[in-house]
Amino acid sequence: EEFEYYLKVKKNLKQITINKKLQRFRKSIRAAVSEGYLDKDPFMLYKAKKVILEVVFLSPEELKKLEEHNFSQFRLGFIKDLFIFSCYTGLPYRELMNLEEKHISKGFDDNLWIRMKREKTSKELSIPLLPKALEILEKYSNETANIFPRISNQKYNSYLKEIADIVGIDKRLTTHTARKT
Repeated sequence: EEFEYYLKVKKNLKQITINKKLQRFRKSIRAAVSEGYLDKDPFMLYKAKKVILEVVFLSPEELKKLEEHNFSQFRLGFIKDLFIFSCYTGLPYRELMNLEEKHISKGFDDNLWIRMKREKTSKELSIPLLPKALEILEKYSNETANIFPRISNQKYNSYLKEIADIVGIDKRLTTHTARKT
């Protein structure tokens, strides 16, 4: 409890960060108990405080506003396309950047689907390609291995911030916002 107080008051950390630090610290404590270095687990009765996070997503009106906006700069149009593609597929950044033609195949319903393994969890993804996503996919299909040109997550998020200002969306746009939309 004193360590948690220290992290909260002296280090000025948010509860979610404190929980993660304590989770990592508890792992070494459990190892010390199992190896006999400690007699008992000092965290035995400790319960992490719950953190309720607000999920940020675009409303249908905001998404439509973004879709209808035409950017004069290619880079912003490209980022808009990536974001909208992620909105309609739910693909996370890494899978979006690794998307290749081989991941797209006809499904049981004769429509195109994305089938790939999620890098973070190694779980299989099966995502139907909706008309808007197909439209964007066709725009970027080319002869290279990856469908979309690579861009760093940091740059992508930076451009999304710029896009939100231009379009007039008063939310923090990130690659994750697209997944939640």
